[in-house]
Amino acid sequence: TEQRIKSPRDVKLTADEVYVLCKDNPCIHVFSHAGERLRSLLSRGEQMQVSTSFYFCLDAEENIIISDRDTHQIKIFSKEGNHIRTIGAEGEEPGMFSYPTGLALTKDLSLVVVSQSDNFRLQIFSCL
Repeated sequence: TEQRIKSPRDVKLTADEVYVLCKDNPCIHVFSHAGERLRSLLSRGEQMQVSTSFYFCLDAEENIIISDRDTHQIKIFSKEGNHIRTIGAEGEEPGMFSYPTGLALTKDLSLVVVSQSDNFRLQIFSCL
């Protein structure tokens, strides 16, 4: 059957899975490469609350790293959606954020780069 996704905003690929971020009801749907929906993560009402405005990337272990604009934090979840840790709070000091937006990983997947429009800077963190 056809798997419809409402308002897809971002897609990440791994060796076995496709992660799709949806905009209208913020969550990440995970599909097999054959198109079978495997699971949905981080949707509203779940324990892992994320705001309606976030971006994501995947590290070497396929943990989901999220920049949550509304809470001014970076949140890391396992590929099953279990919360691992939260980094930062609202502010201008190192390790603090003001509306973090984009995320990128270095080529070796060991560092995450976070861009912030309100603090006019990039911050780099270890993925460990």
